[in-house]
Amino acid sequence: MASSHTTAACHKNCTTTGDTVAPTLSIASPAAGSSVQGTVTVAGSASDNTAVATVAVAVDGGAWQTASGTTSWSWAWSTNGVANGSHTVVAKATDTSGNASTSSVTVTVANTTATTTDTTPPSVTISSPGAGATVSGTVAVTGTAADNGTLSAVAVSVDGGTWSTASGTSNWSWNWATTGLTDGGHTLSVRATDASGNASQASRTVTVSNTAPSPSPSPSSSPSSSAPDTQGTWVSPEGVHLSVSTAGSWTLSSVYALLKANALDLDKIGPSLTVNVQDAQSTYTTTSAGMTSGRYTTYVATMWLQGTSTAFTTMPNATLAHEYGHAWSQYQYYITHQGSWAGYLSARWTTSDGSLTLATDSRTNSSYTWTVNEIVADDYRLLLASSAAASEKPTHLNTTIPAPASVPGLSTYLAGAFRSA
Repeated sequence: MASSHTTAACHKNCTTTGDTVAPTLSIASPAAGSSVQGTVTVAGSASDNTAVATVAVAVDGGAWQTASGTTSWSWAWSTNGVANGSHTVVAKATDTSGNASTSSVTVTVANTTATTTDTTPPSVTISSPGAGATVSGTVAVTGTAADNGTLSAVAVSVDGGTWSTASGTSNWSWNWATTGLTDGGHTLSVRATDASGNASQASRTVTVSNTAPSPSPSPSSSPSSSAPDTQGTWVSPEGVHLSVSTAGSWTLSSVYALLKANALDLDKIGPSLTVNVQDAQSTYTTTSAGMTSGRYTTYVATMWLQGTSTAFTTMPNATLAHEYGHAWSQYQYYITHQGSWAGYLSARWTTSDGSLTLATDSRTNSSYTWTVNEIVADDYRLLLASSAAASEKPTHLNTTIPAPASVPGLSTYLAGAFRSA
């Protein structure tokens, strides 16, 4: 008689059964109410009943900046260019189950020492869409900016129109709804401004085409579809269940466009995939597989993408590609290879000379960045997803091991043998 059972695997920021305890977090310095100037070391400690994954710091509700360390953490805050007066520093600790807590102090910036006038403008670039690209629907416009001091804001304009504030500064993004524009060439301009008022611009021209499906190539071989340019729920032609309910500007159309651009084998994995874009849960992916008569025969994956003030808003292609990398690789692990990583572990070098692989390296699964699930998901992002997914975040999650593109045969293995028994 056939028997069945279900196993489950969780990945980055996955909330595991039973762990709902948020980390504890404290800011040791600077002290609340203190006066600060110049570069200030914001430091403190955090602890958790399982493990603290990250600590990040934000000032006055700005972008989160990753601190150095977790249980004992620190972050260098340059107050040069910050207006004198009261400012609130907030630290956030997140554990490996996605639980988070915050702590804050209010301090007074008092920079009385005369400083050299900053006349150097920021640098700013547009990463996507590419120059001359053909776009339709809602398009994620992304890029980077840098300054010798502090970036104040990044804004985007279309055809010389009104400037719209982008999300983020050093890594910025803006969702562009093209449906109200005429088909043809349009110019995107981005402007970065620093705390001293210096500004610089970059621009590129793209072609809007909303009267026919976009000719841009996609890793998925499934048919194109006009997803609703609204929030709500929708099932794609591949069977993907999409749900968008966020305070951000994401729509079913913009999320599906990102998925199509980064999802290899979507026609195969789609019927078992759910993608939720919302604000309550941090970004993570869960998968499970059912076994019948000793073989894995069913598979389910759920991707959670946090729609505001996260890596998904600043690096949408890179974030979605990594999470889909979890769904894709786990499908191959369970259904294609029946619970075996053997081929991948042998193909994935951990030393530049190939003397060690994940199969033989004692560091494998010893920490988060050495977890096989995370390494293969980022290999997928850099080798098999879109060029934007790689350009938005060029480095691998594990920077100790060789980059996947430098490992001979790895790309061929993942695109070929790993996808077939």
